[in-house]
Amino acid sequence: MLLAIACGSDEADPNATATTAPPNTVPAQDRTAEPTAAPTAIPATSAPAPTGSGAAVLDIDVNGDALQFDLGSMSASAGAEVTVKFTNSSSVNTHNWALVEAGTKDAVSSDGTGAGPANNWLPVDDPRVIAATVLVGPGASGEVTFTAPASGTYQFVCTFPGHNFTMFGDFVAN
Repeated sequence: MLLAIACGSDEADPNATATTAPPNTVPAQDRTAEPTAAPTAIPATSAPAPTGSGAAVLDIDVNGDALQFDLGSMSASAGAEVTVKFTNSSSVNTHNWALVEAGTKDAVSSDGTGAGPANNWLPVDDPRVIAATVLVGPGASGEVTFTAPASGTYQFVCTFPGHNFTMFGDFVAN
């Protein structure tokens, strides 16, 4: 059809032959398959797993290489000892998990950018940061243990530059 248009005709040449596709540039064994299923929804909450004496262990991951946590909210009892086990199942992105005061995720992330990677993209000694993991590379895991804050709703966020816009959720202490 392009040949017909380029030559000024609006009809294709019935004697034209098909052009073969260019060869693949990525070897078959290195190609990633196209997704065939619709993405799964992000679960709304994560209930703490009691470990005795008011302690809670919360697991959180990312949605593959998407800049999203796999949970939209987490909860624990106020004053409980909480361990957040963060798995970074991304194959390419580095992330962290930080619990911050409500309404401060973007400001903390912006200030963390100024603090740089040596400080895990977190502002140093910032009272808005309640708890945080170190930077967790692709395929790795990290954890942080802290005392859950007073009853209320807080935010969790990845403070790697730019990730805070899509990687965040609510942390409810009740």
